[in-house]
Amino acid sequence: MKTIARTFYKMPVNTLFFTAVPIFYFLFVLAYKPFDLDKFLAAGQGRYTLNLIVSSLIVLGVMALSRMLLFILRKHLDLNWPLYILWCFGEAILCGLFLSIPMGIGWAGVRPYFTVMSLCILYMTGILVFPLSIISMAVQLQVLDQKASLAPSVDEKSLIRFQDEQKRLRLVVSSEAVLYIEAEENYVHIIHLDGGKRKDFELRSSMRAIEELMERHGLVRCHRSYFVNPAHVELLKKDESGYALAHLDCEGAKNIPVSKKYYDALVSLLK
Repeated sequence: MKTIARTFYKMPVNTLFFTAVPIFYFLFVLAYKPFDLDKFLAAGQGRYTLNLIVSSLIVLGVMALSRMLLFILRKHLDLNWPLYILWCFGEAILCGLFLSIPMGIGWAGVRPYFTVMSLCILYMTGILVFPLSIISMAVQLQVLDQKASLAPSVDEKSLIRFQDEQKRLRLVVSSEAVLYIEAEENYVHIIHLDGGKRKDFELRSSMRAIEELMERHGLVRCHRSYFVNPAHVELLKKDESGYALAHLDCEGAKNIPVSKKYYDALVSLLK
């Protein structure tokens, strides 16, 4: 299951959480008085303003301790998203539990303590879910934006789109990633790099059918059964019988035969 980004453990992000969440709580309750919270916080004794300040300080304290703990344990924690969501709900529940102490005293003799505690947890969870969700989504969007900006851009013109005999698109690959292409009966094998690993893609087509496409993307014919990418040819060497082989720069790749007919043209590209 996917883990949260390491950004969530950094101090600036955690500072944002324990400052923004209590501010949101204070302003939201002051402006909208959700769940008739003004009456609940007043505790029937006109202590609304005092208890609003106290509850805001409780949110500040819990969030500060929780997020500091997240920062301190950053080297040992590797939370996935469900666990992180539980962590956030735990923060809201803890705020409710601490709030139930002064509110339990305020409602003493009027409402049972466990009723007051349940309401405190319900109200805190219902309110804090908004800032916790908004900030978490904002941080995640920033992480995704940073990843996108660091991702290497692909030039559309460098992409080779291989189609089979029925003109169906079967493979899209960067021309730089193609090592060579080998014909085998009614198929061609496209040997290319994918994430640094050699891959062999079998395509039902002929050398003649893809010849123009290969020339357009810089791959050259070196044998009746082979196209090769000159950019990956590390060495061109002839054996004692005059038979030429192209040695590629990819470890483990086989040497590609080069016919006399195409030898000079390939040599000129390597100079």
